[in-house]
Amino acid sequence: MILGKIDKLIRFTMNSGISNADFCKFLALETFAHLRPTSFYAAKITDDGCISPLGSFGVSAHVISRWGSITLSDDVPFADAVKSDTLILLNSGKSLKEYPNFVIHDETPRKWDSFLVCPVVPHGIISLMLDSTPKLDQHLELFLRTVGSIVMQHFNSGQYKLSKDDHRSDNKDVKKSEVLTNRQVSIMHLIEKGLTNPEIAEQIGYSQSLVRQETMAIYSKLHVSGRKELIERESNK
Repeated sequence: MILGKIDKLIRFTMNSGISNADFCKFLALETFAHLRPTSFYAAKITDDGCISPLGSFGVSAHVISRWGSITLSDDVPFADAVKSDTLILLNSGKSLKEYPNFVIHDETPRKWDSFLVCPVVPHGIISLMLDSTPKLDQHLELFLRTVGSIVMQHFNSGQYKLSKDDHRSDNKDVKKSEVLTNRQVSIMHLIEKGLTNPEIAEQIGYSQSLVRQETMAIYSKLHVSGRKELIERESNK
């Protein structure tokens, strides 16, 4: 059964014009169906040490924007899974209390039994909210890591088709000022000058936490992996 699911996923990725939304929906409703998922989420680790969203199903854009500001220093399941290179399974009761800083927002699926996070290669995570509590064993871990690597390869290839549900645009004619807020444009210009987040916070008078969140929003809107790619992108224009 497991090999059949992986084969079906690989065949699906070979189709041209797969949208972000359709890919994540396929993963939730087909590949992971036996785990009874209510949501799926994939993210990459940027060169700034942040966890940046790639795609999701069953999770609102509001929640994704909150999760997009997470760093590897935060006390949350995503960061712990990456740093320890281990699967993390939390139930909706007692074990979730181990992460008081990890807030399950109202916009997330109301009914779920467990929350599963798996680190994947290259440098990313996949996570699922489930209407079940699976047994963590070698077979499940191998399945999750294999599927996770296929997911990361798919997103890294840049071959998937964006849809209106992806909340992003690759139209090169769209001005940055129409995509970024005025504050984000100001922060972006300071990043391009080589300033660090603490230096930016001091210069514009905002907290480092807010600058970090805005920086992650900039990366997400401009579809770059981090500070280095943003600077290289701007210098090549």
